Amino acid sequence: MPLSFDSTILACVDGASYTESVTDFGVLFASSSQTPLTLFNTVEHAHVSEKKDFSGNITLGGRDELLDNLVEEERAKSKETIQEGKAILEAMKARVPASIQVALLQRHGKLYENVQDLEGRIRMLILGLSGVSHQGESRAIGEQVEEVIRALHVPILLVNAPFKTPKKVMIAYDGSQSAKKALETVVKNPLMRNIERHIVCVESSVKKAEQTLESAQPFVAQMEGEVHVMPLEGEAVETLQRHQTVYGIDLIAMGAFSHNRLRDRLFGSFTAKMIAAAKVPLLLLR
Repeated sequence: MPLSFDSTILACVDGASYTESVTDFGVLFASSSQTPLTLFNTVEHAHVSEKKDFSGNITLGGRDELLDNLVEEERAKSKETIQEGKAILEAMKARVPASIQVALLQRHGKLYENVQDLEGRIRMLILGLSGVSHQGESRAIGEQVEEVIRALHVPILLVNAPFKTPKKVMIAYDGSQSAKKALETVVKNPLMRNIERHIVCVESSVKKAEQTLESAQPFVAQMEGEVHVMPLEGEAVETLQRHQTVYGIDLIAMGAFSHNRLRDRLFGSFTAKMIAAAKVPLLLLR
């Protein structure tokens, strides 16, 4: 199925616990940026029967019958999954105001492969921390989500909590190009102009943090409204989480890790630790 818009906010909905929140954030960013919204559902075929016991001696004819049964079972399961996905799309569309252009898109295959294929037309990707396969796991980061974050070079809003209109955003700043990208996005995004912004740098000393923040000044100078620039010292993840809690931050914006397919390197990174620890949605940029 083709993508309807040349540029769109793509909100991934699969019926998991964050699906409604993902949709509502899609509505918020689509409305503020006047960008069409696409609700996206993927149908992944597991190719595994739910039947438990295939052991024992099976005759040639019995093996053929078993294979036929498996094919039929998979076909029925796929049809059911497709219909469930369409029902989710229609239910989420009902949450979108008439003032927003919205399209429904369903594709087969892996989530990360599909969004990579659509990357050139995605203005922002919004998805839940984990999908239906990781429901109930505490702070679980789904494997598909890992792949998407590693592979894409578009803004990614990672939803990990019920929807709440952001009133305060914290930008985690370390002087890197991706951190500067996060500041640039905050400057340009209409939604960010009307909320309280905290630009926070954590280093081994306040003096070092102040030095790092000097490179943020050109972006800060372009910001109107309430802006707080805060040099802090301590362990980065712990200090940022404390700041988020103390000041009631609703959204964290930060640079994402560079392209790296080695899981141990990825999950040793600052970004991955923030994803696991964050209690509010994260806007990842690079």
